[in-house]
Amino acid sequence: MPTTPIGGAPFPAGPDSDNVPADLQALAVWASTRVTMRFADAAARNAEIPAPTPGMVAWLDNPGAVTIRTATAWRTLWSALSWTDLTLESAYTTFGTTPQAALDGGNFIVLRGGVQRSTPSTDITGNSVVGTIPSSFGTPIGGDYPIATQWLSDIVTGRLYVATNRQLTYVGRNTGWISLNGVRIPLA
Repeated sequence: MPTTPIGGAPFPAGPDSDNVPADLQALAVWASTRVTMRFADAAARNAEIPAPTPGMVAWLDNPGAVTIRTATAWRTLWSALSWTDLTLESAYTTFGTTPQAALDGGNFIVLRGGVQRSTPSTDITGNSVVGTIPSSFGTPIGGDYPIATQWLSDIVTGRLYVATNRQLTYVGRNTGWISLNGVRIPLA
């Protein structure tokens, strides 16, 4: 049976024997591996597809994720984020939204929320450890990440230093609060 030049879809040609059920089955099998397949979870996907082909895409109801097959493994493209509270140092508390972390695609830790001092009208000073990402998230690649801070009479710039031990340090001028929204940290 010949195939189309783009995508390789099978189709019957003149010299092929007439077998509509077999032709439709061949086309259905070809198409089912090129659309987003749906499975209850990774175990169900792996049981149904013992020899996956790179480029296959599958939705997993549990945990709610889109996966794609590479040459060697299934990788998560997108997944519903499951947020976990950060552990704040005793001198700090929530500013606005609770400081939290989530794994995004299994390759990044993302942060959200705000942090301020527990004592009212006391600034966060530069080089202060404000909290820690839970160890269950893995080992981040350490580095500096730009963050928003409270503006106090002149331009305040700040950044968050994330250490490989998951410790979060505010680096910058004294400020009333810091925002962790939008910080995206690659995993080692």
